[in-house]
Amino acid sequence: MLQRKVTKRLVKWKNESSKALLVTGARQIGKSYAIREFGKSSYSCYFEVNLLLDKTAKSALASAESAVDFINRIALLSDVPLVEGDTLVFVDEIQEHPDIVTLMKALVEDGRYSFVFSGSMLGTEFKGVSSFPVGYVEQIVMRPMDFEEFCWAVGVEQRFLDQIRECLRERRAVDGYLHDIMMRNYRAYVVAGGMPEVVQRYVDTGYSLAETRTLQASPVQQYAQDIGKYAGTRAFEVRAIFDQIPLQLEGDLHRFKLASLKKAARMESYHHDFLWLVNAGVGLQVLQTTEARCPLKRTEQASRFKLYESDTGMLVSRYPLATARSIYLDMTDPNLGGVYENVVAQELAAQGVDLWYYQSEAAGEVDFLMEGKSGNVIPIEVKSGKKVRAHAALDHLMGIRDYKLKEAFVLSRNNLSQEGAITYAPLYMTFCLSELTEQDAGDFTFAPALP
Repeated sequence: MLQRKVTKRLVKWKNESSKALLVTGARQIGKSYAIREFGKSSYSCYFEVNLLLDKTAKSALASAESAVDFINRIALLSDVPLVEGDTLVFVDEIQEHPDIVTLMKALVEDGRYSFVFSGSMLGTEFKGVSSFPVGYVEQIVMRPMDFEEFCWAVGVEQRFLDQIRECLRERRAVDGYLHDIMMRNYRAYVVAGGMPEVVQRYVDTGYSLAETRTLQASPVQQYAQDIGKYAGTRAFEVRAIFDQIPLQLEGDLHRFKLASLKKAARMESYHHDFLWLVNAGVGLQVLQTTEARCPLKRTEQASRFKLYESDTGMLVSRYPLATARSIYLDMTDPNLGGVYENVVAQELAAQGVDLWYYQSEAAGEVDFLMEGKSGNVIPIEVKSGKKVRAHAALDHLMGIRDYKLKEAFVLSRNNLSQEGAITYAPLYMTFCLSELTEQDAGDFTFAPALP
C-alpha cells in the first residue's frame, strides 16, 4: 500500500470540518484509492458509488429532487445499513453528472452522513454548474506522487528525509553517501514519475524501469481520450496543445510557441484551450512576469508562458527510450533542461506553490519565481548540465536593488553549497523547498538506493 500525504489532510477534514469534501485532480493519480482506504479505516460504515461505471446508480442519483431524496436513494443503493453520524458516502467520477454538487449545501445541513465527491475532469466540467455551494464545500487538489512519497514507496526511511530537510534549513552539505543515494533515486523518479499504479509496478517488479515505461502508455492514451470526450468542439485544438508539450520543452527556452499550433495563431483564440488542460490537471502553466516583486501576478503576461506536463514519468515516456536512459545513467550530453524544469514545477505544484518565470530585456530569463509566505520573492534556476555557476540572468536579477531579493536557489545534481545570497542545492531538495525558505537569508536492474 502506497503512503500518500493526502491521507493526513483527509483525517484533518474529518476531525475539524463539517463541510462536504471535493477532491479534484487528474485521472489515475490515486484519488479514489486514497479516499477509499481512508473511508474504510476511519468510519464504521463506508459507501462508494462510481457514476462512470455504475449507470444504474448514476440514473438514480441524477434524478434526486432534494437532499432527503438523494439520501434515501443512497440508502437503497447500499448493501448495508448506513450509520448516522459515522458513515462516509463517496461519490466518484462526479463529472458524469456535475449538477449533483448543487445538493451539497442541503446534504451538509442535513448532517446525517459525511460526503466526499471526486472526479477526474472536475475543473473542466463545473463551469456549467448553476449553483456551486460556496461555504459548504472544502476542496483538496491532488497531484501525482511527489519525490518524498516516491522515496517512501521504495523504502527510504523518514529519518533520512528529515536529515535532508535539516541540511537545507542549515544550508549545509548532505553527507556524501546520502547525496549519491538520493540522486540515484531522484533520477529513477524522473523516469518513473508519480502515477501510483506505475510506482507500484516499479516496486513490484524489482525496480524495473522498463516495466514502468510500458504501463505509462495507458494514462497518456487515457488523457487523449478524455480530451476527445470532454473538450467538445475544441477537442482538436486541445489535443494539438497536449501533443506539443514534449516538443516545446525540447527547445532552448522551453516557452510554448503558439506558432507551433498554427501560423499567426493568437492567444485569444487558444486561451481557453490551455486553461482546459490546466483545469483537467494535465498541464502546469507557468506565466511570465516582468518584475521580481510581490505580488508577482501584477506584472504577469498571460500570452507568454511555459507549459509543463503534470507528471514527469508521463512526459519522459513520450520521448524516445534514449532520453530515459540518459536521465537514469546521469548523462549530461543531451539537453535535458526542459525535463528537469518539468520535475521542479511538478514538485512545487504538489506543495501548493504558485509559480512564475522571470523575463526582461535587460536581465534575461530566470526559470522560476515563487512568493514566500512573508511576501518575499525567491528566484529559482534549474541546471541539468555541468555549468552550475553560469547564471548571468540570475546574477543580474539579484543585483537589482529595488527588488530587495534576499536569496536565490540554483538546483542541480551537485551537493549543497552557498555563495553569498545564492544557495546551490541538489535537485532532490525540491520536495521540501517551499517549507524551508521562509527564514531570512543568512539563517542559515534499476534498484532503488537505500541508506
